[in-house]
Amino acid sequence: MAPSRAEPDLEALHTAVLADRRLRIRYRHSGSTKLAAYTVDPYGLVAKAGVWYLVADHRGRPRLFRADRMPGVTVTAAEVRRREGVELQEVWDDLRRSVEDRNSEVRVSVRVVAARLDMFTRIAGGYFTGTPVAGDDGWARVELAYPVLGAVRHLLQFGPDAEVMEPPEARAEMARAAAEISARYT
Repeated sequence: MAPSRAEPDLEALHTAVLADRRLRIRYRHSGSTKLAAYTVDPYGLVAKAGVWYLVADHRGRPRLFRADRMPGVTVTAAEVRRREGVELQEVWDDLRRSVEDRNSEVRVSVRVVAARLDMFTRIAGGYFTGTPVAGDDGWARVELAYPVLGAVRHLLQFGPDAEVMEPPEARAEMARAAAEISARYT
């Protein structure tokens, strides 16, 4: 089951920014169900496409945190330790640019039962980045590119006739999807 979104504590975040106080946050990273703990130095809050983000430094490095992935926020008594001469707009612009400029393609290596390769090509061929390579073991190796990690779930329709080999994040996504489906039918 996908983790639920927290109701963002925008008031606490706003208070920390205005009072120049450090924040202790519990944060759930995308694709994870576990919470990580951070002490951060906030610059401010920004909204993009209806989603609130905290722009902050963690250990002197700029970070972006989705407010709805913070089930725990504590404003501390400690003063912020922002980098000298650095303002919210500059940090936000740099972080936003790095996210937008990132090559969003997810390259996936898949092995497919050779006898099913023709059907696999008809259905998934639009994602191929090269020509399938047949092996001596009855399997063919295929390289694909998806726009986002979650799109790899497209391969579930091939059942046991296709196996994601790389990257580990794509294998984990397939395992999560298979577990969700299995839980639905048990």
